[in-house]
Order: sequence, then C-alpha cells, then structure tokens
Amino acid sequence: MEKRLFLAVLISVAFLWAWAALAPKFFPDAVKKKAVPATASASAPSGTALTNSTGTANAPTASAVTPAPVLPVPAPVPVAAAQITNPVAASELQFKTVETSEYVARFSNKGAELVSFQLRNFKIGDGSLVELVKARDAARNDFPFAIEAADANLAQRLNSALYQVSDRTENDARILEFRFAAADGVSATKTFRFTGEFLFAFSVSVTPATAPYRVAIGPGIRTLGPDEKDSQFIVTGNGVMQREDSLKVVNREKADRVQSWDAPFQFVGIEDNYFLTAIKPDRSGSAVLRRIEVPAGKDEKRMELYAAVNAAPGGVVSGSAFFGPKKTDILDRYGLEKTLQFGVFGVIGRFLLIALIWINKATKNYGYAIILLTVIIKIVLYPLQHKQIVSMKKMQKVQPKINSIRDRYKKAKSDAEQRQKMNTEMMKLYQQEGINPMSGCLPLILQLPILWGFYGLLSRAIELRGAPFLLWIHDLSAKDPYYITPILMTITMFAQQWITPTTADPAQRRMFMVMPIVFGWIFKEFPSGLVLYWLVQNVLSIVQQLIMNKYWKDHPPSLTTT
Repeated sequence: MEKRLFLAVLISVAFLWAWAALAPKFFPDAVKKKAVPATASASAPSGTALTNSTGTANAPTASAVTPAPVLPVPAPVPVAAAQITNPVAASELQFKTVETSEYVARFSNKGAELVSFQLRNFKIGDGSLVELVKARDAARNDFPFAIEAADANLAQRLNSALYQVSDRTENDARILEFRFAAADGVSATKTFRFTGEFLFAFSVSVTPATAPYRVAIGPGIRTLGPDEKDSQFIVTGNGVMQREDSLKVVNREKADRVQSWDAPFQFVGIEDNYFLTAIKPDRSGSAVLRRIEVPAGKDEKRMELYAAVNAAPGGVVSGSAFFGPKKTDILDRYGLEKTLQFGVFGVIGRFLLIALIWINKATKNYGYAIILLTVIIKIVLYPLQHKQIVSMKKMQKVQPKINSIRDRYKKAKSDAEQRQKMNTEMMKLYQQEGINPMSGCLPLILQLPILWGFYGLLSRAIELRGAPFLLWIHDLSAKDPYYITPILMTITMFAQQWITPTTADPAQRRMFMVMPIVFGWIFKEFPSGLVLYWLVQNVLSIVQQLIMNKYWKDHPPSLTTT
C-alpha cells in the first residue's frame, strides 16, 4: 500500500511539475512590447483567395454557425455611387467620448474607430484603469472597427478619412453616427448605439457595395500591466469563435495566417484570462481571425490576431460588440459564458467560484472566503480522510505479519508463481484484518481535481483578480511576492508527514520527506490563493492527525490476531 501511495504522490508531483514547466510553452507569456504598424490584409467572402499583409494568397477554411442577434440597430442602406452629389467629410480631427458607470469609450472621427475603451472598475498594478484597446502608435489606422478590404487603397482611404459625426440621444440610448462620402462615389457610414451595457450595437456600410470588405477588432487585446507581463499564468491575445454553442479557441502563436468560418456564427473575438473583445453579428458574412507578425524586441517577433467579420451581400455588417470583463454574471447575460474556461476540471472550478462569491458576501475578503471554503471541503472529505488514517493505523499494527510473509518469499523474487502466492496471502491477510490497500490513496486522488479546479479558478476568475488578503498579499491571483506562504506550506507538509502513521521503511520515509521540498518549489510561482488553500488544508490535516494520535491511540481498538 505504501508503494501505491508513494506512486500516487509521485504522479501528482510529476503532473504539477510538468504543468509548471510546460504551461509557458503551450500558453505563451504575456506580450512584452507594444504592437508595431502592420498593413491591413485583404478580405473577401469565404471561399475567395485573399491577399494578406505579406502579399501571399490565403484560402480561408470554412464551417457554419448559429446567429445570436442582440441590440439590433437598423442597418444603413449603402448609397449607390450615382446618388452621391455632395462630398461628406469633417474638416478637423475630432473625438467623441461615451461615459457610463462601467466604462469610458473614446472614438476618433479619423476612420470612425474606437481608440480607447477603459473599464472604470478594473485597474492594473500602477492604479490606472484597464485599457482594452491595445497601445499603438497614434498614427496607425487599424484601431477597432477599422475596415480591411480586398482593395488595399480603399481600406487605407476609409480608415484615414475624417468622418462627419452626428451625436444624438434616442430612447435613452446614445447614438454616434460617422459618415464619409467622396465625389467619386466611395462612401461609408458607421453607427454605434450605447445603452450603458457592456454590449453595444453597431452597423457599418460601405459603397460601392460590390467591394469585398470586413470590419475588424484588434490586434490583440489590452496592454498588460507591469505586474502581469512576466507572469506565466497570463495568456493573452488568443482568438475565440463560437458556432452552434461550440467554442473554438485559436492560439495566437499557432494560428494560420487567415482562418475563416462561414456565417451564421455566434461571435468572434480576442481574449485573455480576464477580458474579452468580441463581435456578435446579426448581419454579416463569414467570421475571420487574421494573424500578423510584429517585432517584440531584438531579433524577436510576436504574433497578434485580429478578429473580423466579412460584409454580407449588400455591403453591410451589423450586430453587437462586447468590450468587457469575463465576469460570470456578465458573460451569462450576453451568451458569452463559454469563453470563461477553468481548464480540465472546469466544472469544479465554476462550482468553487460560485461558492466563493457566495461566501465572500459575508466575509468581504476572498482570502477569508478561501479559508472558509477549505474548511467546508475538509468537513465534506472528513469521512474519507478518517478512513485513511484508520487504514494507516491498521497497516502499522499488521505490518509484522506482512513482513513475515515477505520474508518467506524473499528468495523467490524472480519466480512468478511464488510471487503470485505471496500476493494472494497478503490479500487474504488484508481481508481478514478489514484493510483496503487503496483507501490511503483515495483522499489524495480526490484532492487533485479540487486543487486543479482552484488553480483554474484563481488564474481565470476576474472576481479574484487583484483581490487582497492580508498584509503583503495584495492579489490572490498572483504569486506571493515574498514566498512566505509557500515556505509555510512546505513546513506544514513536513510536519504532517512527521506525525502521520506510516509503514514505510526508513529509505521510503526519507524519500517521502523530499516531497514537501518539491511541492514548495513548484508552488512558489503559483497564485497565492492556491497556496493559501493548500496551506490551510495542511494545517487542518495536522490538527485532525494530532486529535487522532492523542485521543484514539488504540483506534481501531483491536485487530484479529489469528
């Protein structure tokens, strides 16, 4: 049984180590430099070869999806070229700001693009508001809602033009309308409708209607704060596309140059651990994720993704756009809940998050909520853990008999038949004494899904992003800056092993004593909330073991001696 327990612990440690070592490779680190200018690629309805920013042809792949119309806005009807008699344009650069209790959105009439979207209730390490529009050179014209076209000159012209702005209020909604028209028949109209929700409606039309074009958001999403740039747990800039309630996540480092999915689809966008920007069309062509390569330092390059939707027949794109936090109640409200993924044990992670949010209503501190939830988990698992301790005590008392059986077959290690007889005798002894060799491993095995559920929760749940605990721990989703909790966790693991009954020989016991050091080394970079959970688990296990050792010394009271 000890070997099985040791094997279970060894597998667990190997799993943790492998995750810590491989996560940066499969989930690339945060972006470290600002994006650089990139030429807009060409686009056309799915199935047409496109010319990208490198000048090579791309044939998008195709699939199909279900629409999810939200906050519909009457789509502007493209104006025929012959009907344009008077050019429409602004004479100077203008900015329009939409302020709500949740965000501050800023539009420029140059290209009629979204140049800033700040969230009022979320901040980065230096105290400034989270900015969902990735930082770039102000001279660039590829901000969200820029136009990418098969005719690169047309795209450049529409994205650099100064649009005339109409700002009005209708039925408690703020409406911004941007219009541009040239004498040669080229025109564009972009309309945005805000009601105070994170989801706002938009519509875009371009003339001539025969010109294939698309509306894009990106590249990437937000510029990471100083405290997030070097975190191996922040995964930023991946693409997402959902069709028929099935979410596809596209790794920005491994994405094809252009990936396309036929309409209808539910949404396409860019995400990181905590935030999402997405387009939910009610009238459009195919969904597109386009990758560009930008410099990221000396002799280094970084991949960034744009999310876009191709224009429907008639030259119109309309629907809703989401720029906001991946908060459970908000995502559920807008049908974006699948973008909040907690990993392999996501169901457990979501359940734990619901429990933590509920407990936090009373504690007003997520650190205390984690402690209280850990106590609840300990109580729920107590019967199994009690059974483990009883089994270990039984194994201690029956160990002389086990050693006696092993000694009798000591000289027959290479004889398979004799080994089988030895195992049969040992199993018979276990049955006589009421011992289940696997009962000692079960609590540890059950802890792993909870542990990984907590890991996914603490690295993805925005509710815990920046949530302080006590003293030096200012963010439960980030590592302990002074490694105090990992050190305490390691010490408690040593103490727990020291007082726990064992039937291991001295060599095995010494091997077990290495495990706390391995766990401590791995956990030092993990979110402090996860370390807090494991630390409290250890303390509770020590208290439980001390009570057992003091008051139940003879438990179980007797064992069969025949």
